[in-house]
Amino acid sequence: MSRKQWIKRINWFWAVLTVLSLVKLLLIQGLVICPLVTAACDDALMENWAINIANENWTGPFSCYIFTKEIGFSVYLAVINRLHLPYFLATNLLYIVSALIMLYAVSHVVKKKWVLCVIYAVTLFHPIMTAVQSGQRVYRNAFAAALTLLIFACLLNLYFEIAEESFLRNCAWAALAACSLGYLWETKSDTIWLMPFTLTVLLVAAVIVIKKKKVLQAIPRLCLLLIPILGIQLFSFMVNSVNVKFYGASGIAYYGPAMSILTGIDTEESIENVSLSWKTFQELCKYSPTLATTEHKVKRVMGKYDDYDTHPGDGYVEDGWIGWALVRAFQRSGYYTDCQTANTFYQKVYEELSAAVDEGKIKLKQKSFLDSYHMATTEERKELFATIGEIWNYVASHRQMFSDVCEVTEESMIGSQGFEILTRERAYYANMETDYYCVGWILYPQYDLNKLKVYVEDAQGKQLNELKFKKSRDVRWKHPEVKGAEKSRFKVTWNYSGQEEKPIFYLAAYEGSKQVSRNQIGREGFEDMEDDTCVGSVDGYFSKQELQSNHRAAEQAVKRCNFIYHIYRGLGFLLAWAGIAAYIVFTISAVIKWKHREFETVNAWLVITGIGLSLLVLFAGVAVTHLESCPAISYMYLSAAYPLFNLAAMLSLEKCFEDIIPRVSHIVEKFRH
Repeated sequence: MSRKQWIKRINWFWAVLTVLSLVKLLLIQGLVICPLVTAACDDALMENWAINIANENWTGPFSCYIFTKEIGFSVYLAVINRLHLPYFLATNLLYIVSALIMLYAVSHVVKKKWVLCVIYAVTLFHPIMTAVQSGQRVYRNAFAAALTLLIFACLLNLYFEIAEESFLRNCAWAALAACSLGYLWETKSDTIWLMPFTLTVLLVAAVIVIKKKKVLQAIPRLCLLLIPILGIQLFSFMVNSVNVKFYGASGIAYYGPAMSILTGIDTEESIENVSLSWKTFQELCKYSPTLATTEHKVKRVMGKYDDYDTHPGDGYVEDGWIGWALVRAFQRSGYYTDCQTANTFYQKVYEELSAAVDEGKIKLKQKSFLDSYHMATTEERKELFATIGEIWNYVASHRQMFSDVCEVTEESMIGSQGFEILTRERAYYANMETDYYCVGWILYPQYDLNKLKVYVEDAQGKQLNELKFKKSRDVRWKHPEVKGAEKSRFKVTWNYSGQEEKPIFYLAAYEGSKQVSRNQIGREGFEDMEDDTCVGSVDGYFSKQELQSNHRAAEQAVKRCNFIYHIYRGLGFLLAWAGIAAYIVFTISAVIKWKHREFETVNAWLVITGIGLSLLVLFAGVAVTHLESCPAISYMYLSAAYPLFNLAAMLSLEKCFEDIIPRVSHIVEKFRH
């Protein structure tokens, strides 16, 4: 093939990739976020941290949630907010870049351009990036899927090119692998499942370098292979340093030991996935005076968390929720004023309960390594393998991965607008009866709010509705010195018949006939507020016309995304089983070739096998969590698996056909002659 023909072919190839990428970005236009404002330990926690980070306050005031989850996703939200990038656009651009880098890695073993286009399309349009529990939630699942794909891509490129390409090029792959792996490590606690693949790839790459390079050339490249692992240490060090700066420590040292005792008591009760019942907690309070000071709060919080787990109302809090319930109760008991206070509390609890254990008053469960991983008995091992099979089935089927409009309920309207402002995206609200709706609170420090009348006015000063104020304990707590703070929250609606396309409205306060303040209402607050005359917050501001336009765009986007979802849902099992069959055939063929010292299939087989074994590690981890702690078979927990799962199947099919078709053709040709 001539140089001109090759350039023309490459241009065609890149044109297809560009069009596919643009179609993907058009697909998500109009999609709405699913703001779970009540998820205090998940979505709402990430949002709160992100707002504080964007305002340069790190994760905000010290609380029971500090150190309980990784900070990475909140940093990401804060950064894209400051860059004025919408959440869907930023996350899908990251995924597109990751998919392209993975495609480049795959091109080392797949040479046909049309096959690469198919692989890219199947990876690119995967519904994991638009599904309710991953793509639409403002949480870390879709972001983690994109980062995981990037990690695999960078490691594979480093493996393929470490002994062939320039040192600087390999520096770039090593640095990118380190950054993505280190960042994911500070984003999701289950990133450990990537370590077997990472270490194996780096070790094999090291062997290749040693074999192909002289000593002086090998040493710098061997050092490069350490960088991805150092990325984990670097990012952990950075996060810990900032935590020490803001909170005086990088963690609560005695939290783990104390919680291990609390949830490790050996009792006569045997309740599935319940390590600490209320009855057991009461018993422990007899031996720990410090723990006893929290008894009343723990009882109340346990009662609330009982409604959240998989068996609401049974009187028990399951292991997936008990940790959150305890820290919440301990905070309400006054032990989370700062890091030192919290650590002292946990230290006393640990020492008091340890003394009771030493004296034989309470007994700890004896749990071996096999117990921890649900493999202690033959029955448990069977159950574990059956659950891994169930997870494989779940991933292969692509079930429940649909998009939705996620209509926000009235009680969540206030908090959801905070998600909208942070992400620069829209949520989906129910239709309003009036033209406008506003909710929030307002105070006038120089006046008594009880003696003022506050109205919604248009730009010409026409009064549209008067505000009726409600109780506001939270505002009273923030502004105890301002009169009327105990009753300063409002919810007001109004109609407007003016001709302006985007009318401007104000809250105007009057003392008798005298206007004392007038402040413009905006989606992000009172836009022209002066601190000396007025303080307040617009927690929700909605226009009926905007909502209706948003509804149409959202419903069309969901329809498009679900069309794609149904394709994956229909073909998922077929691709999965075909991939397994192709892998078996390809492996047999590869072994035969290896016996004849034909090693051209080695790299492709290693890539497919490495991805498959990595997924097996993830599935096993989710299975153990599912069996030992709480239900975990959900595409939310398995989000990072889907693109890799399909990629391994497609590579198996491609290599199988690449190997088998020439053999079949040769046999047919031989038969003809």
